[in-house]
Amino acid sequence: MPDLNLDSVIQKDSSTITSKPALHVSTIRFEGEPMPQLPQNESWIFGVVFILFIFLIFSINRSYSWIIDSLKNITKVRTRNSLFSKTTAEEYQSKFLLVIFAVGVISLYVYLTFFPESTLSLPVYLLLVLSGLIFLLLKQAVTRIVAFTFFNYELFKTGSESYYNILSMLGFLLFPLLILKIYYYDGINVKLFDTLAVIFTLSAFFFMTVKLFQIFYRKILDFFHILLYLCTLEIIPLISMCQAYKWIIKEF
Repeated sequence: MPDLNLDSVIQKDSSTITSKPALHVSTIRFEGEPMPQLPQNESWIFGVVFILFIFLIFSINRSYSWIIDSLKNITKVRTRNSLFSKTTAEEYQSKFLLVIFAVGVISLYVYLTFFPESTLSLPVYLLLVLSGLIFLLLKQAVTRIVAFTFFNYELFKTGSESYYNILSMLGFLLFPLLILKIYYYDGINVKLFDTLAVIFTLSAFFFMTVKLFQIFYRKILDFFHILLYLCTLEIIPLISMCQAYKWIIKEF
């Protein structure tokens, strides 16, 4: 005689099994490792490089004669073709854009040098650029006071012009290295690019020192004035600016 209780149990189990909802494949998720943050993967870095390139082209297009003149007179005091020649509005615009270009290039290069210790962020980069521009404005004001104390206005104007010309040339030299640093980012190449950047920076500082002696040196006392200027308004402020850049990158 068949066991009715066993049959009822089997039917009950089978109904229970069929009543369970089926698993949906869509609920299964696979999580992988996130893509590492590299400069070439950041869209805002590409936009910044493109804008800097537009600044460079536009500044050269506005007036390139002063750039050629600066290259010819990089190791001597700048001379004009005529006593009545003046800086045109186009030349002022070209110099202004090229200074902004140089500050943008240097700030981004410094940011990428320190970025493995922090994250890449557009607001932080803009803060670095703003800090660099404020640094130049304050330095211009203090330098003007020092120049009027020890020298005259014409010498100050010539020295200031030479300073910004060398800064612009440094930005122009660092720009190709910046592009290579972004899109060929690995340990070996970055060390090579950084070494070249240090060489270009030291060369700019050397030419700036040569310019200072050519413009301001007239007697033995001027030698000490120039050394004092280099220590108080060039070396110490640059070291302080690098520390400020490093603090901004780590804290923001």
